[in-house]
Amino acid sequence: MKKILLAIAILCSLASAQPDADAYQWPRSYFASIGFNVIANRGDLFKRSVRIQTEDGTTETINFPQTKVLMSPDYNIGVNIREFSVAASFQYWSMTGEINGIPEDLKEQDIRFWRLGVELTYNFFYPESFQAGIGLGYSFSALKANNSAMSEKGLANSELMGSAIAFIGNVRYYITDYFCLNPALRIYENWYKAVNTKNSGTVEFHDNDISYVWQTYIAISISAMVQF
Repeated sequence: MKKILLAIAILCSLASAQPDADAYQWPRSYFASIGFNVIANRGDLFKRSVRIQTEDGTTETINFPQTKVLMSPDYNIGVNIREFSVAASFQYWSMTGEINGIPEDLKEQDIRFWRLGVELTYNFFYPESFQAGIGLGYSFSALKANNSAMSEKGLANSELMGSAIAFIGNVRYYITDYFCLNPALRIYENWYKAVNTKNSGTVEFHDNDISYVWQTYIAISISAMVQF
């Protein structure tokens, strides 16, 4: 309790001192951007499938999509605080891809992927019109593929769910005070830890003694950003 009272007293004394406000002011602005990603990926999705137990004891095999190059739009909103930027990001795409391990005439199926995350970057050379940034991100993602789960009951859709850590490098080139171009490179280390199917519901891999499904996504993007 004494430490709390002492901290409050120190804060009050600092506030009453009223130093030069400009010396401690951190300029703040907000931004929104929309861009386009080309994404290459590799990892466990191309090496194996997994087998899970349904609630009634039936074994179900989850076959993974084999698509190695993906494309998607990229949406971001955030705030700049001096050299730092904090953003919420969203990606979504759907496409036709190949599913390994199912009958040949059914290999081509619809695939949908989405990612929702947060990113923190540090922008070198602030407040110049040209800035280079590095940062980290965390995201939740889901990968759904039609007719990719096989069991005695037939084919069903499956949806892999997991998280990722992102390593970010980007460049900001301000054409005006309010508009800039923002090319970026992101490397996502993604681990899928659960799957959902019609027959099984949501199954955690560790509950079935299955190791996580790891996948690396390398995304190159170009975005147009508005700052206000």
